[in-house]
Amino acid sequence: MRPAMALLLLAACVIAVSVMRDDMGGEAITVRFHNQCGSTVCAKYWVPNSSIGGSCSEQGSGGTWTVGVDAGWSDANIWAINGGCSGQACNTGPPSGVTQFEFTIAGFGGNDYYDVSVLEGFNFGMRVVPTNGGCPSIICQGTTAATCPSGFYPGGPDATKSCGTGTTDYDVYLCP
Repeated sequence: MRPAMALLLLAACVIAVSVMRDDMGGEAITVRFHNQCGSTVCAKYWVPNSSIGGSCSEQGSGGTWTVGVDAGWSDANIWAINGGCSGQACNTGPPSGVTQFEFTIAGFGGNDYYDVSVLEGFNFGMRVVPTNGGCPSIICQGTTAATCPSGFYPGGPDATKSCGTGTTDYDVYLCP
């Protein structure tokens, strides 16, 4: 193969990979789930209507579960229940009665959308801190405006926040 042809083929491959990455939401985003509770929890995620499905990870007090996410994560949820994961169904959506971090990566307008919801119940306090300081943090310690001022609580306003896709990772703290 002639050098000019090889260079042209290499350039075409680089452009194709770049376009594919843009279509998939660019860089992978990291969600770190930190267990700051005094006991073991079973942390879970669920991505409905997707081949991603769900998974779980047992986290002792002080443990962190790191999950890589991308544009395929739409209407996703992360939550935890008391105790270990043994015998737990890990590939299912959240049950009622749990505090949830809800998020969509690379949603409308090139933004990530996220909230902490206690609409279906509350079991742990939760704080979400984007690593990009320009993106809003959320804290929710209960089910009222006083205890969940930046979260989604029963009877409250839509508390969904947004941040530019690919500009931040998310730290989710349980029992902050």
